[in-house]
Amino acid sequence: MKRQAKSVSAASITTAARLQGRSEKSGGARSSSTRSAGKAATAADKPACGCWINLLEPAVAELVGACGYTHALIDMEHSPTTLESALPMIRAAQYGGARAIVRVPDRQPEWIGRLMDMGADGVMVPMVNTAEDAQLLADAAVYAPEGTRGMAAGIVRATRYGVDTEQYLKNYRKDFMLMVQIESRQGMEQAEQIAAVQGVDWVFIGPSDLAGSLGHCAQTQHKETRAAIRQICKSVRKVGKPLSTLTHPGRTTRQLFADGFDLVFSGSDMGMLRMALQQDASASDRIIQGLSGKG
Repeated sequence: MKRQAKSVSAASITTAARLQGRSEKSGGARSSSTRSAGKAATAADKPACGCWINLLEPAVAELVGACGYTHALIDMEHSPTTLESALPMIRAAQYGGARAIVRVPDRQPEWIGRLMDMGADGVMVPMVNTAEDAQLLADAAVYAPEGTRGMAAGIVRATRYGVDTEQYLKNYRKDFMLMVQIESRQGMEQAEQIAAVQGVDWVFIGPSDLAGSLGHCAQTQHKETRAAIRQICKSVRKVGKPLSTLTHPGRTTRQLFADGFDLVFSGSDMGMLRMALQQDASASDRIIQGLSGKG
């Protein structure tokens, strides 16, 4: 399935062309990258991997897409990212060939319209605990009178500053991914109702905060945490919504796909940089110790 024509931005149009070219060069192995950014990317599609981004450097965001990740998660919750600094990250990720998903700092609905105006391909919202929370967020992604999103389509990046307003208004919701995070005991208990809200496109399970909410700080492999994750997965699958999560101690990308997740964030820029630096520093230290020994 080819990715639908998008009018959200010049960068995302370039993204579609780059992804199509990459797919053709690789003999179709990356054809899933050409899928629509929003509701079309459902559980029926080929599973996908994303990269978590905490470093506020557009070159990193661009590299994430260039290296082959289909989704770049720009984290505003656990980094000093502001809307001003998020915009060049969105542009860079899209130019590199990834869908730019922004995790907002909290569940205030106002974030959604602002990031949609900026041309983000999706928004992830933390700590969604009830169906009422989810409904407020879903409403914020739709223009009035059906929703509460403010109208400024004629001047924002999502429409190429008014150049593509008419086309954007036809497809804007279809091309956008609203992902809610379930990461608390309360959210676990209401997972089916949360996932059933019309306008919630994806459900993301946050294992670390879920473990803490259950009384097991950072113990993502505790039997109660594992049972809670299984319960959430079962509840979400009942209503047919796709699932996402990230790798964590005890669960690899392969295992998470086997568990039925559709989108796995398999690495983070900070984590991979740290590991590479540690490995290089350790190797250099061994070389220095060897030289010293020869003396």
